[in-house]
Amino acid sequence: MAILGVWMWPTNVRVYGAEKVCAYCARAGVTDIYFLTKGLAGTTAFKGEIAPAGYDYDLFAELLTAAHKKGIRVHAWFTSACDEVYKKLYPESGRCHYTRGKDRELLSLSDAGYLSYMEKITRELCRNYDVDGLHLDYIRYNHMVYGWDEADIRRYEAEGADIAHLRAMMDKAFLGDAPAGPEAIFDAYRAGDESVLAFARARRKDVVHFATALTKLAHAERSDLILSAALMPEGAYDDLAFSDVHYGQNYEDASKLYDYALPMAYSQAYEKDASWVKMVAEGTMKRGMKTIMGLHAYEGGTGLTLKKDIAALKDTAIEGICLFREGATAMAFAQDKKLEVYNTLEKPITKVKATCGEQVFESAEEIAPGTEKQLQLPFAADTLQVYCGEKETSVYLTQE
Repeated sequence: MAILGVWMWPTNVRVYGAEKVCAYCARAGVTDIYFLTKGLAGTTAFKGEIAPAGYDYDLFAELLTAAHKKGIRVHAWFTSACDEVYKKLYPESGRCHYTRGKDRELLSLSDAGYLSYMEKITRELCRNYDVDGLHLDYIRYNHMVYGWDEADIRRYEAEGADIAHLRAMMDKAFLGDAPAGPEAIFDAYRAGDESVLAFARARRKDVVHFATALTKLAHAERSDLILSAALMPEGAYDDLAFSDVHYGQNYEDASKLYDYALPMAYSQAYEKDASWVKMVAEGTMKRGMKTIMGLHAYEGGTGLTLKKDIAALKDTAIEGICLFREGATAMAFAQDKKLEVYNTLEKPITKVKATCGEQVFESAEEIAPGTEKQLQLPFAADTLQVYCGEKETSVYLTQE
């Protein structure tokens, strides 16, 4: 696998500096950083004229310089359809809940004003920074209960939906004293119910329209820019009812938009094992997409689960893996009987457990956030576990 990526929040770059963060990333073999450049709050990690900056200095420029010195590519990660700043300024642009109205910071994918705003930010980024890629996240609907204002309903009708029929199904699924849940709607999609199919088609078109505008603009500005997207893993399944109806995010649509897909196959969040991660990888590639597998490297994951997820992908034709995320998984480096553990977390590491077959080594030396500890082992470790107090956390082990 040629690519090792990490999704990265700005936290550690701000606290420790980009040089330090990129140094341990490079040592781990990281080739690509997907840096949160415009997040859910709507502020940016770079200095621009369109969206408000989230920091008093240009964090993105600092990271770009440090990463490029190490030969690491940097992708600007945009959480596309959620923006607290824009929603406060233009509340009418919000995504409408079935019963509660425009209650969150979610933006309508069909709102022309917000799309124009995102295009301006994308253009500004491409022109002012030597960025390697544009990485789109939240480029979907979040649930079928969102997307119910009058403009949405008109689009569903234009696709052929009987709105009274759809509403009756939604009411039964989600309202009343004993809601039935959405399974009947998924079954209707599978059975070819024209109203549910029209509903899903319209939402897919919204996602494609929004993504096409940004990707076309980005390539017009920078023809060499790498385009990618974080995708919900259900789109890789053989049964597309859940992904098409809930998200409007279809992998065949995505294959025409992006150079790479990053399916978020977070095994522990889905209560799945490594065989499921492999299934998502194979399903993604089956849709004709170059695939970088997003793996569970945050709370809930461990060194053991991450190792199993990676091992399951060894014999596949994926391009690489991407860890979610830097700052939530410790970094460790093994060389013969020497082990170095770098704490990228916000809490102290209080225990390290290394194993090789039946051999076990434990250390209770505390490793403070932002510091590294070297341990001499009685054997060469092939598996590592780390703990913050009683809680086991994720760790990525590099064999040097």
